[in-house]
Amino acid sequence: MAYGISTSILGHLPLEQALRRLAAGGIGQIEISTEPPHFTPGAYEPADVRGWLDELGLNAPVGHALFGIPNFAALDESERSRSVVDVAASLELLAAIGTGVAVVHPTGYSSGYNDDNRSACVAQSRKSMFELASIAGDIGIRLAWENLPHRGAPRPFHDMSELRATIDDMPGHVGLCLDTTHALISGHDPLGQLNIAVDRLFSLHLHDSDGVGDSHWVPGRGIIDWQPFIRRLDELEFAGPRTIEAVANEDNADQVLSEAARVAASQFGWTPEPESLN
Repeated sequence: MAYGISTSILGHLPLEQALRRLAAGGIGQIEISTEPPHFTPGAYEPADVRGWLDELGLNAPVGHALFGIPNFAALDESERSRSVVDVAASLELLAAIGTGVAVVHPTGYSSGYNDDNRSACVAQSRKSMFELASIAGDIGIRLAWENLPHRGAPRPFHDMSELRATIDDMPGHVGLCLDTTHALISGHDPLGQLNIAVDRLFSLHLHDSDGVGDSHWVPGRGIIDWQPFIRRLDELEFAGPRTIEAVANEDNADQVLSEAARVAASQFGWTPEPESLN
């Protein structure tokens, strides 16, 4: 599977404009986001999005389900149920354009996790994950549950050991997405997390950091040791999407996109120039 780039790198642009800019930058494979202003439920017709992808020669084997507001770990049952409904709508959009894998967050951005409610939050997440597994099976898309950053709170599922164990009894179309920086800033070795996830690994989010922030830098900018990580992927003959999930703004978008494209094309053999921006 080729390296791709997430549309989140141009998350400040409307979807069609972002797709055209990615294609103009020589990108062939993308992870398409359903967060606004991209392929959000109700914003675009799937036939139009499919038409843009075909016109531009873009392949979208993986997408990202809604994640900004949904919280599958919510202790409020109405919020949890609403999250399932909202994410299911984004899965339907991705399936409608032929995307095979959808990355999903098992918890929300709440800062309310604590040692007393952690087990209850995990139970709510598992309930949601089983419900989404059933929906995904019906519409023909695979789910890749993503490890999330710990950020100093007892947030569930920052460790692939916990997330991997959680999906053990779920159907075969349910797997994992390993996010390298989320692993790093949670105190885990990305290579070690890869080895835990490997037999249920569907997709990758590849980006870099200084080890403190969820920086979404192009690989090679931060402290992750990429060569043994990529070598291990190749040893495993991992064939799933390898998505560079860098972010940019209008001021540095051209440079970041160019750097991400070079890293993807060289399969991480490129060494960034010292004067390049983070």
